[in-house]
Amino acid sequence: MPRAIGANCRLLTLPETTYGTAPTGNWRRMPFLSCDLGAEQPLLDADVIGVGSNRDPAAPFLDTVTVQGQVVVPVDLVNIGHWLRLLLGAPTTTGTNPNFIHTFGSGAAALPSNSVEIGYPDVPSFDVCTGVRADTLEIDFSPSGPATATFGLMGQGSLRGGSSSGGTPTSAAYTAFNKAQGSITRAGSALAQVTGARMTYSNGMEMVRTIRADRRIEGVDPGVARCTGQVTVRFENTTLLAQAQNGTAAEFAFAYTIDANRSLTVALHEVYLALAKTPIEGPAGVEASFDFRAAFNATATRMMTVALRNQQAGTEYA
Repeated sequence: MPRAIGANCRLLTLPETTYGTAPTGNWRRMPFLSCDLGAEQPLLDADVIGVGSNRDPAAPFLDTVTVQGQVVVPVDLVNIGHWLRLLLGAPTTTGTNPNFIHTFGSGAAALPSNSVEIGYPDVPSFDVCTGVRADTLEIDFSPSGPATATFGLMGQGSLRGGSSSGGTPTSAAYTAFNKAQGSITRAGSALAQVTGARMTYSNGMEMVRTIRADRRIEGVDPGVARCTGQVTVRFENTTLLAQAQNGTAAEFAFAYTIDANRSLTVALHEVYLALAKTPIEGPAGVEASFDFRAAFNATATRMMTVALRNQQAGTEYA
């Protein structure tokens, strides 16, 4: 009997019309690097005395079902838009082919949900997680390597079966970004001497636990959105140091660019820097790592804007 191996596994997803109800039709097949989304239901000890004739315990019992996990995906030209829609809501699309601009914004009052199927065809076993919402996004920038993003997911339920629920899956052409195509700007100007950066966005999701016969959560509600991170630079000038000392804000933008019609830009409109040391750790260059926090900006009317430029019409992420 064949054993499940990661190379043969599949990840399918599709937006839900009704929260927690798996949609019908042909789902989307998504590229990914790893995924640990799934259901867990822990056993709890029953500390009951006097059940048996000695000190051995009574039978344990199952607690509430929790569906959550992370998916690591490549930052690519088309599919990343579906994950951004799950994280931030549907975008506003402008432009014409071949330069459609899909603009996602933070702080939406309500967020969509997807069903996600993790398939192990070797077994076969197919785990359909419903009511899945995206809570977090982690992305890092460095001079080389593949560009990847990690999304933290929370769901309501999970059901395993012996066949796929995805119909005849569709897939988009795959064009990946890489870290060598990255750039970082501050107040519209290129930020020089950056050796690395990372950013974490969170929707502040809260699992709503109620008394239910199926032991599932009622849903996942968004809270206060936050965006934090760190920028590490070679100590060449005092631009960032002065901003941190003065407690002022500036707009930072993190981008991957293939050409004028193909790019992904994450703009944080009001970024505050923590004061950082400039340690001397030997004869090599001196680096400084500045932690940052983003905040709501009145002019942009949001904290964060993500712009994805590609050849896909607006219906792709509706």
